[in-house]
Amino acid sequence: MSQQHRDHRSRGTLGTALLTGACCAGALAYAVLAGPSLLPPEDVQAASAMSPDLVGPIAEGPQEVAETGPVGQLRIQVSDRDRAWVQTLNCTGDLEEDPEVCAELAQVAAELGGGTGGAGGYGDATARTATAGGTEELFTEVRAGTVCTDQVYGPQRATIEGTWEGQEISTTLTRAGSCEEARWQRLRPLTEQIS
Repeated sequence: MSQQHRDHRSRGTLGTALLTGACCAGALAYAVLAGPSLLPPEDVQAASAMSPDLVGPIAEGPQEVAETGPVGQLRIQVSDRDRAWVQTLNCTGDLEEDPEVCAELAQVAAELGGGTGGAGGYGDATARTATAGGTEELFTEVRAGTVCTDQVYGPQRATIEGTWEGQEISTTLTRAGSCEEARWQRLRPLTEQIS
């Protein structure tokens, strides 16, 4: 390699190194001088992190969702050997104010619909959906062709009429046969005297 070519090559490498060094020094100077102006002031960060006034209702924690129960009005007429009674059940959806029977029926409907059971689970959407499916089954009569025993479990008879969760209800319960007895037990909160 000739001397002239070697000098040209070393000058090119030296020039590139000097230019790179100058660019790095400029970038460093810019970061030191202009960088802090891009950050938010310290007092603003401290205020938003430390001040409960600025955080708002999120800092208060999750708010309780009011539990809702079933809505309906039923007229129940029950006869048993030597006595009979008629009672009316009004459920407004307010589990705290409604009779306990409303919560018991909500629990039965949730169990039938595959929900979590219990009135406490009634308020959430999943349990509400499951309960809606269970409500359809709650008052369903025994289908024709269902295999049941012929055993008589008692002389009681009940007629239930009204509306429940938007559905018209008109059904009669007896305790004749295992299938009817299963319905009677399912609706026992209604067939017992409501206090």
